[in-house]
Amino acid sequence: MQPPKVKSSIDLPGYLDIFGQRIDLSPVQQALNPLQEVVANVARTISGQSPLKVPIPGERTKSWLLTTYLDKDLRISRGDGGLFVLAKEGSPLLYQ
Repeated sequence: MQPPKVKSSIDLPGYLDIFGQRIDLSPVQQALNPLQEVVANVARTISGQSPLKVPIPGERTKSWLLTTYLDKDLRISRGDGGLFVLAKEGSPLLYQ
């Protein structure tokens, strides 16, 4: 899995239309110009890094989970950790 891409620039539109009024954003863009170089440097630094890998100590570093039933309110899964029955928050199943 690759880390997310970091944009090397801040993109602003030239203007915004709010309630029928056009607001010019060029002063904001000019104020952000010094920040653009900082963002580009951070993006270059992060993009050059290898993915973060965190070792998990112990013998059970791999696990499995199999969903055996699924609908809009209920999920039943089983795995090496046991049986899991999950009801969606707000489901009428919770109030029966």
